[in-house]
Amino acid sequence: MDAQTFWDRFSFDYHLDHSDLRTSLNSFIDIEAHRKTATNLILAPEWRKQLDKLNMVRAIHGTTAIEGNPLSEAEVSYQIDAISREENTPLPRLSREQAQIRNAARAQKWVAQRFAQGNSSFALDDLLSMHRMITQGSDEHNNVPGAFRSNEVNVGSTELGGIHRGAPHLTLNHRMEEFISFVNSRRMRSEHPVIQALLAHFFLVTIHPFGDGNGRVSRLLEAGILFQLGYNVHGFYGLSNFFYRNGDKYKTLLQQARRKQPFNVTAFVNFGVEGFALELEGINNFIKTKFNRVMYRQMLVSNFNRRISERRRMLNEREYQLLLYLLDATEPVDPFSERPSRKVSFDELMSSGYVRGAYGNVTTRTFVRELNRLSNLGFIKIEFKKRAELLVEIDFEAIAKHQIS
Repeated sequence: MDAQTFWDRFSFDYHLDHSDLRTSLNSFIDIEAHRKTATNLILAPEWRKQLDKLNMVRAIHGTTAIEGNPLSEAEVSYQIDAISREENTPLPRLSREQAQIRNAARAQKWVAQRFAQGNSSFALDDLLSMHRMITQGSDEHNNVPGAFRSNEVNVGSTELGGIHRGAPHLTLNHRMEEFISFVNSRRMRSEHPVIQALLAHFFLVTIHPFGDGNGRVSRLLEAGILFQLGYNVHGFYGLSNFFYRNGDKYKTLLQQARRKQPFNVTAFVNFGVEGFALELEGINNFIKTKFNRVMYRQMLVSNFNRRISERRRMLNEREYQLLLYLLDATEPVDPFSERPSRKVSFDELMSSGYVRGAYGNVTTRTFVRELNRLSNLGFIKIEFKKRAELLVEIDFEAIAKHQIS
């Protein structure tokens, strides 16, 4: 279908095969279960602060990296922190990429306030404000921040599903008024909140109303809808990180959904629903790991104070301190990992400053013997690999096994 025919026939009608969505049924179940679990937990302030920051970094890194921004998550974190650090000092000269990160951070905070639960319905001015914040000072070539484009635009690639032409620029005012009505329509409100967010995303990038920043604004709107409908528990996040990690599939499914009208969005929605379930699972993994480590630490204190004979504690001083060290040393590199403990090698332990200091006056055999005792008691797990390589990790089953009532 040529572009002229496509837009002559365009409407906000879509086909969503709910029977086909059964492939995502488990994802919907997981979303509701993870959401309920996370919502009912009261997090310590420092945990919430850490989780909010991690989610913000991942979301901003994901949405800008999709568009080619090369800055790492560490650099994204630095730029976010720099916004508050430099409130009372002259702003430095920023690269385009750094400005994009700061714009995304400011826009995300604004959307979290605007889209708080109970606030008024989404309006066109909101969308223009989001675009202005996203692109101001960083994406102004053939783009006016906060305004619709004044030229025609093609997006996509032949390698990822084909080329798509955005709506004719002379029709954008009308199309976007229709878009706002659609997002606030009864039909949209009848869909599951995650589906609402994905549909808003799909139709906005299909119209492609701006000279630049369309994808970032679409993903921010998507996250805002999830936030307003109560599906952004513990922080402000969305699907940007998932879309970035599956970038080719994301772009291909968007383009495939546009091939005929009414738009068949089933595959794209399935993809997004599964992705959001994974994002929520990661949030719950973070919370679970934090709670497990607190409980494990409390269990260690109890067992250090527990006497199993007149002269012996369940854990002696050196074993107790070693387990405290291991608890810190095995913290997962990825805080959202489903594995609550990373594995550390015997060589890594032996080269650590703690083990060299604590076991410097005894033989390696003594250290190995204590590791084996702790393993036999179920405080840690020891895995033997090829070439006599030994891996150690925390065994959180010890919480139940050794908890003192």
